Parts: sequence; C-alpha cells; structure tokens
Amino acid sequence: MAPEPACSPAPYGRACAGCSRAKCKCFYRSDGSACERCHRLGKACEPASAVRKRKAGTPPTTTRPPAPTSAQPLASRLEEKLDDLVTILRSQAVERTGRDQTTRHTPQSTRYGDSIPPSPAQQNPDVMIDTTTSVIHLLRPASPEASYSPILEDVSIHDVPDRVAEEQMDIFRRAFIPLFPFVHIPTTITASELRRQKPFLWLVAMSLATRSTPQQFAMEETMWHIISHRIVSQHLMNLDLLLGVICFASWSHYFKKEKPFMCMLSQLAVSLAFEMGIHQDAPANPPPRSRLLVQPAGRRPRTMEERRSIIALFHLTSATWSAYRKTEPLRWTPYMDDCLRLLCEGRETPLDIVLATQVKCQVITYHLTRPSASNPAGGDGSKAPSTVLTAALLRQLSDVRQSLPAQLGSDRHVQFYLYYTEIKIKESLFGKPKVPDQTGLSNFHRLQDLDAALSAIERWLEVFFGWPVHECIGVNVDVFSQFSQCLVVLFKLATLDEPGWDLEEVRRRADVFAILDRFYEFIEGVPAALGIVDAEGPRRGLFFKVKDVIRAIKTLFLAQLPPNAPQGAAAAFPTPNSRADGNEMNGAPEFTLDPALMDDALLNMMYDDIQIPTWDFRSDGSYMPFTM
Repeated sequence: MAPEPACSPAPYGRACAGCSRAKCKCFYRSDGSACERCHRLGKACEPASAVRKRKAGTPPTTTRPPAPTSAQPLASRLEEKLDDLVTILRSQAVERTGRDQTTRHTPQSTRYGDSIPPSPAQQNPDVMIDTTTSVIHLLRPASPEASYSPILEDVSIHDVPDRVAEEQMDIFRRAFIPLFPFVHIPTTITASELRRQKPFLWLVAMSLATRSTPQQFAMEETMWHIISHRIVSQHLMNLDLLLGVICFASWSHYFKKEKPFMCMLSQLAVSLAFEMGIHQDAPANPPPRSRLLVQPAGRRPRTMEERRSIIALFHLTSATWSAYRKTEPLRWTPYMDDCLRLLCEGRETPLDIVLATQVKCQVITYHLTRPSASNPAGGDGSKAPSTVLTAALLRQLSDVRQSLPAQLGSDRHVQFYLYYTEIKIKESLFGKPKVPDQTGLSNFHRLQDLDAALSAIERWLEVFFGWPVHECIGVNVDVFSQFSQCLVVLFKLATLDEPGWDLEEVRRRADVFAILDRFYEFIEGVPAALGIVDAEGPRRGLFFKVKDVIRAIKTLFLAQLPPNAPQGAAAAFPTPNSRADGNEMNGAPEFTLDPALMDDALLNMMYDDIQIPTWDFRSDGSYMPFTM
C-alpha cells in the first residue's frame, strides 16, 4: 500500500528494528512518534541496534554478520515444531497401517510362523532434519527393488519361510515351467528376490507348488483380489501382472469351482499386453505429437522377457481354444514371427526352444480346428482337408522335428505337442468321403490312416504314463485337454464300424477303459507320494477331485457304446469304481454321476466330439501359410 503523503522514507540503514527484521520498507511519520508500520500494528518502534553505513569505494565484505540473538529462539521453536510434525505423521502411519490390515478385503492370513515381516510400505522411512535450512529429508533407499509396490503389500499377508519358499520355487522350476516355459527364472534368483521383483508371479507360483490345499485356496483369494482391485479397478499394468495372469490361467484347473474361468483370464491377459504395447515392436520413428500432449519416450528395444511373454500369450490363447472352443488364439503377426525366431535360438535358456516348438505345433493344429467365416465351428456341411493339405502339414511337422537340437528331441514336454499334432492331422483324414474302388486300394489307404492315428495315440500315452510322479504335479490345462482328446479319438477307433478294421485288435493295443483305470490308480497315489494335504469341507484339491472327473468320463463313454457292440465288450471295459446295482447300459454297469460335473465344460465338449458324425477338422479345408 502506498504511504501517506505525511510519511517520509527512513534514510538508508536507519530502519527501525521491527521493519528491519520483517524486511519491510520503513516510513517515518510526520509527528516523529513511530514509523507507519509499527503505528499500524500497535508495536513499539525501537531503533535498530546498529546503523548500516554506506562506504564508497570499498568492495563488499565476504563475511556475513552474526545473526541477531532474537533469531536463535525462533530456530529452536521451528525445530521443536518439526519434531512434533514428524511424530504426528509416524503415529498416523501406524494407525492407518493397522486399520488397513483389518478392513482391507483379504483372506485369512496363512502363516507358517508367528509373525509377518512388515512390507516396505508399512515401514517408516528414516527422517533427517536440517535445522540450518529448516528442511526435512526422507531417506528412502535408492534401489528400485525397495520402492513401494501395492502388489507387494497385498501378498505380505502370506508369510512363507525362506526354506519352504525355496523348496516350492524349486518345484515350480522343475515341474511347472518346463511344461509351459512362459517365463525364465534363473537359478541365481532366490524366492525372496522373486517376491520383491515380481510379487504377483511369486504368489501364483507359491500357490501352485504348495502341498497344503487350504493355503492354496487362501492364496487364491489374494490372487482374485489383486486381479479385481489392482488390475480391473485401479488399472495397474506391468510385466509381473501379465505373467501372473498367464500362469494363473494356464493352471486354472487347480482352482476351478463350478465354472471354468480360463477364457476370461486369457482375454484379460490379452488386454494387459495390448495396454502395455508389447504385442508389437517399438516404433523406430514415433509420429510427432502436439505440444499440448505428452511426448512419448524414446525407442527402447524390446527385451527378451517381453518377447517371450507375447509368445507365451499366444500359447495360452491357443490352449484356451483347444480346451473350450470359445475364444480363438491371438492373431499371428510378423512381430510375433520375429519373436519366435529369436526364441528358437535359445540364447537365454533351452526352454525357449521348447516354447517355440510348442507354439509351432499349436499353429499347425489350429489350421485344422479353427472355424471359417462362412461355416462356423460345429456347423453342418463341413468337409475334410484335402490330401495335399494334409501332406503339407505332415511335412511341416517333420520340419519342426528335424529342427530340434539333439538333446531336446526326446524331451517329454516337446513330445506331447509333436505327437498330439500328428494325431490331429491324421484324425482329419477320417472325414474324407469314401470313394468306391473295385481294387480296394482306397479302403486299404483308409485303414492305413486309422492305424497311423492309433499308433500316434499309443506314443502319446506312452509319454504320458512315463511321467514321473514328482513332475506330474505341473500338469496344465493344455496337456489335460490333449489327454481327453486322445481318449475321444481312441474311443471312436474302438467303436468304428469299418470293413477290415479289427476292433478287438484296437482294444488289445489301447483299451480306453483300461487307460482310464490306470490313470485313476495313478492319480490316487499322487497325494500320498507328494505329501499333498486336502482341504476340509466340500471344496477339494485338484488331485482329490479329478478322480470324480475320471468316473464321469468313463460314464460318458459307457453311455455312448453302440447298441451293436460285440458280446464281451463290457468285460473288455473294466469298471472297478462303478456302482454295480444290477442296472446296466449297453452291457456295462451304470454309474451315478455327480450332478456338479454334468455342467463341466470338459465333459460337454467330449460329448459333442463323440456325437459329431464326422471327425474333428477345419471346416472349409483352406490353409493359411505359416513360415516356420
């Protein structure tokens, strides 16, 4: 505010003590009683303790005059207030942490010990107060691993001791990852390090490898909380969440209740990948943007982990299509072809070659099973692929085999996909119309195709039953779907009315019901061999409920036996776990099927495949070229 005309500015260096401390301009009043500011504020106007003098021709001194003694109490009071502020903040943080632990939607704590180490978000950071500059410094660690992560806070309720975590991590590396190498976890990475770097993936891995079914279900609740709250509600996205969702979906049968959710999770994984932008290569020259928009960061080359993740995502969507026939696989792009080429080199791990081989086989299989635009899956009027196409697919499969390194040619996780692809190719030949031939040569070729399919099934089953017990815990949805499809084809071969086809020989080589009994006995011994403990209550673990699924599959096959089944067919189909109450269907004892399994998607799909008049093949017989 401009001074009144009756006031005059104080000469240089002669401001009063109040205006000098306030760094304000001092104006003398005309009556000489006090300066204008002190008069307005009602303060005593005292002259300054020292009078500043202007010295002409002398350079300014570099030493700072001592601070007024009246400023010392102000610094002390400021320091006390800062200490009180820090104390209040710390008490509020502790109170908020305790409130979050009780009100947050999380399952009951699953603890091996009596206490849980606090997460980084719950620990109070070190505080340093600089009284000279009156600044508070929060001393946070410079390492990015120790930065705040809400996912790490979510998983902190599950306290797994280091020794147990390392054992379960070893199981995950040995039994789960080789069957589906969606991620590379070096042996130098400990379980605690993985928990800090990828907490969601760590949680899914621990839930799959644990021997305690109650703990597995408790971890599942946290996994669903992270998916619904962090991914869907808060829109968080990173590679850890993507890999965790891929892992959760691939082994979703461990947690399935009434309805499967693999299709939903696979589409969620696709959405995450597209939002993160890893489904395509980084642009070399991003288009210019307006100055009002945030400019994109410079091009960063895709890491091998990102490339492996997008190929694993194709693997997941292909497995989902094979198991449920609802959502089609991810559309193949030139960028994915480049990622596949890099994986085939196996620079980081040989399991990259395993993943690439599995995906190549999935692409071949999808050529035969995908629906066409004019004739959707399950529609009428389908036709078998041509002989030329079948021969081309077989040559392509042979090229995949020959491209494998010698040490991976006999790998179980590769053979599953090679033999299953061979089965699907040869199965497609059965839909070809019969051509009358006086020489009988066409019928001979058809019998050859049937025998080749039966031989491929025998080889697949040999690999399956040669699985060590300590590794079968890692069976995923894709391999179990392959097993069910092999049973469907084998059942058709065992009941096919074809001139010259010996059904007794088929049952002697591979009896579908004897295979189910063998699988039942194998599964029955897994929990005891691995020390798996089931949960109390109606909900059971995978290796305890799959026995009911085997009974349901056997019931389905017995119900579909043709009326003209040869005498003694029921004796050839042993049913040790049936309910023999005198009621029979088609000469075989009738089963009591659990109503909860009647809506199971697997059984419904198997029933549809059995009822199809022809065999499973691509509807229009067309072929999309794919360069391996």
